[in-house]
Amino acid sequence: MKFAAVALLVVVLSIPTPAAAQTRENWRSVRTNNLFVIGNAEPEKLRQVAAWLEFFHSAFGRLVSRNVLDASVPTTVIVFRDDASFIPFKPLYQGRPLNLAGFFQAGEDVNYIAMSLDARERDPYSIAFHEYVHLHLRDNVPQAPVWLNEGLAEFYGHLQFSAGEAVLGVPLPYLHLLRSQELLPLTTLLAIDHKSPHYNEQDKSGIFYGESWALVHYLMLGGPGRQDQFRRFLQQVSRGEDVTKSLESSFGLTLDTIEKELRAYVNRGDLPTLRLASGDDPQAYRSFTAMQRQILSDAEANYYLGDLLLHIGRPDDAEPYFKQAIALDPNLTSAYGALGRLSLRQKRYDEAKKYLERATRSPQNYLVHYNYAWLLSRDGVFTGGRTTASAETAAAIREQLARVIKLAPDFAPAYYLFGFVNLVRNERLDEALEMAQRAHRLDPAKAGYTLLVAQVYARRSDAIAARELAQPLTRDAETAIRQQAQDVLDFLDGKPIRSSGESRATASSTLIAEPVQAGAPRISAGASSAGTSTVRDGQIIESSASLPSLDEVLARYVEAMGGEKAITAVTSRVIKGTVDITGLSHGGTYESYQQPPNKFYLLVQAYPFGIAKSGYNGRVAWTSSNATTTMMKNAADVAMFASVTTFFSPVGLKQRYAKVTLAGASQIGFRDVYVLELQPATGPAERLYLDTKTYLPVRMNKVQISGNMKIPVQIYLDDWRAVDGIQFPFSMTESQPQLSMGFTITEVRHNIPIDTKLFNPPPQ
Repeated sequence: MKFAAVALLVVVLSIPTPAAAQTRENWRSVRTNNLFVIGNAEPEKLRQVAAWLEFFHSAFGRLVSRNVLDASVPTTVIVFRDDASFIPFKPLYQGRPLNLAGFFQAGEDVNYIAMSLDARERDPYSIAFHEYVHLHLRDNVPQAPVWLNEGLAEFYGHLQFSAGEAVLGVPLPYLHLLRSQELLPLTTLLAIDHKSPHYNEQDKSGIFYGESWALVHYLMLGGPGRQDQFRRFLQQVSRGEDVTKSLESSFGLTLDTIEKELRAYVNRGDLPTLRLASGDDPQAYRSFTAMQRQILSDAEANYYLGDLLLHIGRPDDAEPYFKQAIALDPNLTSAYGALGRLSLRQKRYDEAKKYLERATRSPQNYLVHYNYAWLLSRDGVFTGGRTTASAETAAAIREQLARVIKLAPDFAPAYYLFGFVNLVRNERLDEALEMAQRAHRLDPAKAGYTLLVAQVYARRSDAIAARELAQPLTRDAETAIRQQAQDVLDFLDGKPIRSSGESRATASSTLIAEPVQAGAPRISAGASSAGTSTVRDGQIIESSASLPSLDEVLARYVEAMGGEKAITAVTSRVIKGTVDITGLSHGGTYESYQQPPNKFYLLVQAYPFGIAKSGYNGRVAWTSSNATTTMMKNAADVAMFASVTTFFSPVGLKQRYAKVTLAGASQIGFRDVYVLELQPATGPAERLYLDTKTYLPVRMNKVQISGNMKIPVQIYLDDWRAVDGIQFPFSMTESQPQLSMGFTITEVRHNIPIDTKLFNPPPQ
């Protein structure tokens, strides 16, 4: 495979070397199972932040007995090395940055955690953890009362990490307040809501927050078996059961007994804590991690910083970052999408359409596609109340909305707009009804959705169903909805339609004004076995009769990579790039020269290894480092060297391996993948993971034989770009237990002369 040269560097660079600190400032990234962590902090600190946040995610997931985040709304963490670099990206109050060490910003398409690692700051994690709990509870225990919501946020928000373990339940300053004042009766505490004085008034809120934390502490750690009892309590509350009855049945105590024991619990000397194995453990960390990518380009860094500013309500400050990102990388579609959303928010519709059209040329988050569809509908569906949408415009709108539905199947506005377009075009009315009904089911409180269903029924001459839905809207909805509901009834009765627009009962342009920025984030819970959280690392493979055939997957793979004609037309290839070795060096270089059917040469220059070379001339495989040349004797090693020359893969994949099978489907991080099992004629089996949407490789799993050792190797492939019509992963990460390397391609050239002497071993 053309990226097999990356795996080959394991042989060339697998030399034990003491770690050396990196000094050059760069923006780097770490992608884990549930998070994308970027920052200008040192690489190891980024890794530690990722591990701690993943551990927190897992720990809280065990409490609610489910995997709490849906892949459709990822979380990005931005880690600033110090407060000076953090200040320009903090939320503003009266025009000045807030004095905080970290914050959590929920969003429609992505959630952000931002924090500073400045030693002068107090615990930057606590704010992120606190808000993270609110996010999880809203989507997993939506019926949680205010005391439970805030008490759990305070309890988990002060999770502390130290010397390889995490500690829950550390004493907080609330204890002094609670011991010096009379506690609220539990009947009062349990009844407090967001409108209560104890929640809103400063002189009363302290005792509310303190007692809420203390009650959660007592319920979680106040006796044996409490955590299982607390899980049962949460499950009952999540089902909407009465809170008091749920407390009493889950813990086997009356509310009066709980209140008495809580007072004694607060007044006693020591409160227990719960110690857990934390993300400091390398094995635990690796179990959380699904992908790593060490280096972030300047364009990407600008995009993420701008997107953070956009999400915290600073669009004017965000715009220069997006434009700089595009200037640095004109192909960075995410920046176009962000500029489109920003322009749309500022009602600069022509600019928004230009940016969003550019962004939707490649897959984007669902809001980019929805916003573009909304703009097309705004311009094309109505002008002065008359339908003007062409068949081409309607088809373009439907195409974008179909992408939205695939990416966010519970996003009701997409179904509404889909049905709306069909209705005003007076075509595909069965589909219009299906879409309108789906929107209504997802958000039954939305009167506009109910009206659309009624309008489609009326258009289909289903008078009974249309009247049943429209009649209540003439009494209980806002003015515009009432008028149009009455139009539906008048149409059914054969009366003249009073509102402007179409002569028949239809939706008006006022209903297109669906919010282009969705409201609260829609993050669905994913079920998992009790007490565990699913790790999406490609290890769990599911087989199903609905899977495509192996030949279909391979054909799509060849097509995605550029097609057989373009791939096999290449007679030589030269690849140049940079290599970064985690914890050791940054800015090394590599060059790869390949010539079919069986020749290659690789040159690597990277600290602390110096210059390392390797090659294969069709007969002899060799490596050379520090003026010492080694000839490969092991058949599996020679076979791996020979495989590098088959850089026109995936063509002929089944012929090059003794056996190729489609093992099933799996997930790696946020991506659905097909898993191919590849068995070479010699050596251990390999696994290739193909993205189910793009059919481009996501990861390659290999086993490197070194003497008597078997070294597992994972190669992640990202940032795919076309060169001469053939796709290349311009960013690759290769990991093994003691070594992790990041590769960035800077140049690919085809069909150029290569001196064949390069492929021979150096003279002895």
